[in-house]
Amino acid sequence: MDYNVSTGRHVRRSQLQEFNLLVGCPRDREQAARSEVQYFIGDLLEDDGLKVYSTRISGLITCMTTLDPFDVVKRLREYADENPYQFRFAIRFTPLELCVESSLEQITQAAARLLPKIDKDSTFRVTVRRRHTTLENMEIVEAVAEKIPRKVNLENPDKTVWIEVVGELTGISVLVEDDILSVMTLRDDMY
Repeated sequence: MDYNVSTGRHVRRSQLQEFNLLVGCPRDREQAARSEVQYFIGDLLEDDGLKVYSTRISGLITCMTTLDPFDVVKRLREYADENPYQFRFAIRFTPLELCVESSLEQITQAAARLLPKIDKDSTFRVTVRRRHTTLENMEIVEAVAEKIPRKVNLENPDKTVWIEVVGELTGISVLVEDDILSVMTLRDDMY
Protein backbone atom coordinates (compact mmCIF):
# COMPACT_ATOMS: atom_id res chain seq x y z
CA MET A 1 0.00 0.00 0.00
CA ASP A 2 1.07 3.58 -0.61
CA TYR A 3 0.21 6.75 1.24
CA ASN A 4 -1.59 9.72 -0.37
CA VAL A 5 -0.69 12.91 1.52
CA SER A 6 -3.58 14.84 -0.01
CA THR A 7 -6.24 12.55 1.43
CA GLY A 8 -4.31 11.17 4.38
CA ARG A 9 -5.21 7.64 3.29
CA HIS A 10 -3.37 4.59 2.15
CA VAL A 11 -4.15 3.47 -1.40
CA ARG A 12 -3.58 0.19 -3.17
CA ARG A 13 -0.89 0.25 -5.84
CA SER A 14 -3.48 -0.44 -8.53
CA GLN A 15 -5.19 2.82 -7.50
CA LEU A 16 -2.08 4.95 -7.98
CA GLN A 17 -2.78 7.87 -10.23
CA GLU A 18 -0.89 9.18 -13.17
CA PHE A 19 1.71 11.79 -12.37
CA ASN A 20 3.02 14.89 -14.11
CA LEU A 21 5.75 15.87 -11.66
CA LEU A 22 8.47 13.69 -10.20
CA VAL A 23 10.18 14.81 -7.00
CA GLY A 24 13.49 13.49 -5.75
CA CYS A 25 14.47 13.57 -2.09
CA PRO A 26 17.03 11.96 0.23
CA ARG A 27 16.36 8.28 0.91
CA ASP A 28 13.93 7.60 3.72
CA ARG A 29 12.86 11.25 3.85
CA GLU A 30 9.82 10.87 1.62
CA GLN A 31 7.31 11.95 4.28
CA ALA A 32 9.20 15.20 4.90
CA ALA A 33 9.49 15.76 1.14
CA ARG A 34 5.74 15.21 0.69
CA SER A 35 5.08 17.86 3.33
CA GLU A 36 7.41 20.30 1.57
CA VAL A 37 5.77 19.63 -1.80
CA GLN A 38 2.35 20.26 -0.26
CA TYR A 39 3.64 23.54 1.15
CA PHE A 40 5.49 24.74 -1.96
CA ILE A 41 2.97 23.70 -4.61
CA GLY A 42 -0.26 23.33 -2.67
CA ASP A 43 0.07 26.38 -0.43
CA LEU A 44 2.53 28.82 -2.05
CA LEU A 45 1.47 28.15 -5.65
CA GLU A 46 -2.15 27.62 -4.56
CA ASP A 47 -2.77 24.27 -6.23
CA ASP A 48 -5.84 23.09 -4.31
CA GLY A 49 -6.07 19.95 -6.44
CA LEU A 50 -2.50 18.78 -5.88
CA LYS A 51 -2.12 15.05 -5.26
CA VAL A 52 1.15 13.72 -3.81
CA TYR A 53 1.90 10.00 -3.83
CA SER A 54 4.48 7.72 -2.31
CA THR A 55 6.27 5.22 -4.47
CA ARG A 56 7.95 1.94 -3.63
CA ILE A 57 11.21 3.68 -4.46
CA SER A 58 13.20 5.26 -1.67
CA GLY A 59 13.98 8.89 -2.50
CA LEU A 60 11.17 9.38 -5.01
CA ILE A 61 7.61 10.70 -4.85
CA THR A 62 5.14 11.45 -7.63
CA CYS A 63 2.68 14.32 -7.93
CA MET A 64 -0.28 15.25 -10.03
CA THR A 65 -0.53 19.01 -10.12
CA THR A 66 -3.52 20.77 -11.65
CA LEU A 67 -1.11 23.51 -12.74
CA ASP A 68 1.21 23.34 -15.74
CA PRO A 69 4.14 21.24 -14.40
CA PHE A 70 6.64 23.31 -16.41
CA ASP A 71 5.27 26.51 -14.87
CA VAL A 72 5.42 24.89 -11.42
CA VAL A 73 9.12 24.12 -11.88
CA LYS A 74 9.77 27.63 -13.23
CA ARG A 75 8.05 29.25 -10.26
CA LEU A 76 9.78 26.93 -7.79
CA ARG A 77 13.13 27.83 -9.40
CA GLU A 78 12.39 31.54 -8.88
CA TYR A 79 11.55 30.84 -5.23
CA ALA A 80 14.61 28.59 -4.79
CA ASP A 81 16.90 31.24 -6.30
CA GLU A 82 15.95 33.50 -3.39
CA ASN A 83 15.45 30.79 -0.73
CA PRO A 84 17.50 27.70 -1.65
CA TYR A 85 17.74 26.47 1.93
CA GLN A 86 13.95 26.36 2.32
CA PHE A 87 14.13 23.19 0.20
CA ARG A 88 15.46 20.68 2.70
CA PHE A 89 13.90 17.45 1.47
CA ALA A 90 12.19 18.04 -1.90
CA ILE A 91 15.34 18.73 -3.88
CA ARG A 92 14.72 17.74 -7.52
CA PHE A 93 11.63 18.49 -9.60
CA THR A 94 11.06 17.01 -13.07
CA PRO A 95 7.98 18.03 -15.11
CA LEU A 96 6.35 15.30 -17.17
CA GLU A 97 3.94 15.73 -20.07
CA LEU A 98 2.60 12.23 -20.55
CA CYS A 99 2.15 9.32 -18.20
CA VAL A 100 1.69 5.86 -19.70
CA GLU A 101 1.87 2.20 -18.78
CA SER A 102 5.48 0.98 -18.58
CA SER A 103 5.51 -1.03 -21.79
CA LEU A 104 7.82 -0.42 -24.72
CA GLU A 105 4.84 0.06 -27.02
CA GLN A 106 3.17 2.66 -24.78
CA ILE A 107 6.44 4.53 -24.21
CA THR A 108 7.29 4.74 -27.92
CA GLN A 109 3.75 5.86 -28.81
CA ALA A 110 3.94 8.60 -26.17
CA ALA A 111 7.34 9.74 -27.46
CA ALA A 112 5.94 9.90 -31.00
CA ARG A 113 3.07 12.11 -29.75
CA LEU A 114 5.65 14.57 -28.38
CA LEU A 115 7.55 14.74 -31.71
CA PRO A 116 6.07 18.17 -32.65
CA LYS A 117 8.01 19.67 -29.72
CA ILE A 118 11.29 18.89 -31.53
CA ASP A 119 11.79 21.17 -34.54
CA LYS A 120 12.91 19.47 -37.74
CA ASP A 121 16.29 21.22 -37.56
CA SER A 122 16.79 20.49 -33.85
CA THR A 123 18.96 17.80 -32.34
CA PHE A 124 17.87 15.48 -29.55
CA ARG A 125 18.92 12.75 -27.20
CA VAL A 126 16.95 10.22 -25.18
CA THR A 127 17.61 9.99 -21.44
CA VAL A 128 16.06 7.13 -19.47
CA ARG A 129 15.88 6.76 -15.71
CA ARG A 130 14.29 3.49 -14.71
CA ARG A 131 13.26 1.90 -11.44
CA HIS A 132 11.42 -1.35 -10.65
CA THR A 133 11.15 -2.52 -14.26
CA THR A 134 12.50 -5.28 -16.44
CA LEU A 135 12.85 -2.89 -19.37
CA GLU A 136 16.48 -2.10 -20.20
CA ASN A 137 17.80 1.43 -20.77
CA MET A 138 19.18 0.80 -24.26
CA GLU A 139 16.06 -1.09 -25.27
CA ILE A 140 13.99 2.01 -24.46
CA VAL A 141 16.49 4.47 -25.95
CA GLU A 142 16.72 2.60 -29.26
CA ALA A 143 12.94 2.10 -29.60
CA VAL A 144 12.19 5.78 -28.86
CA ALA A 145 15.03 7.17 -31.01
CA GLU A 146 13.74 5.10 -33.93
CA LYS A 147 10.44 7.05 -33.76
CA ILE A 148 12.12 10.48 -33.92
CA PRO A 149 13.38 11.45 -37.39
CA ARG A 150 15.78 14.10 -36.09
CA LYS A 151 19.55 14.29 -35.72
CA VAL A 152 20.94 12.79 -32.51
CA ASN A 153 23.39 14.81 -30.41
CA LEU A 154 24.43 13.07 -27.21
CA GLU A 155 26.69 15.86 -25.92
CA ASN A 156 24.74 19.07 -26.48
CA PRO A 157 21.22 18.37 -27.76
CA ASP A 158 18.62 21.07 -28.38
CA LYS A 159 15.99 18.87 -26.73
CA THR A 160 16.02 15.81 -24.50
CA VAL A 161 13.32 13.17 -24.57
CA TRP A 162 13.23 12.47 -20.83
CA ILE A 163 11.77 9.13 -19.76
CA GLU A 164 11.16 8.25 -16.11
CA VAL A 165 10.10 4.63 -15.62
CA VAL A 166 8.62 4.26 -12.14
CA GLY A 167 7.44 0.68 -11.83
CA GLU A 168 4.14 0.24 -13.68
CA LEU A 169 3.95 3.84 -14.91
CA THR A 170 6.28 5.93 -17.06
CA GLY A 171 6.43 9.71 -17.35
CA ILE A 172 7.74 11.29 -20.55
CA SER A 173 8.66 14.85 -21.50
CA VAL A 174 10.60 16.78 -24.07
CA LEU A 175 12.87 19.05 -22.05
CA VAL A 176 15.50 21.71 -22.38
CA GLU A 177 18.29 22.11 -19.83
CA ASP A 178 16.47 24.44 -17.41
CA ASP A 179 13.22 22.45 -17.25
CA ILE A 180 14.47 20.31 -14.35
CA LEU A 181 15.03 22.01 -11.00
CA SER A 182 17.89 20.61 -8.95
CA VAL A 183 18.08 22.56 -5.71
CA MET A 184 21.48 21.04 -4.91
CA THR A 185 22.88 22.43 -8.17
CA LEU A 186 21.49 25.86 -7.30
CA ARG A 187 23.20 25.70 -3.93
CA ASP A 188 26.49 24.62 -5.53
CA ASP A 189 26.29 27.51 -8.00
CA MET A 190 26.00 29.97 -5.11
CA TYR A 191 29.59 29.25 -4.04
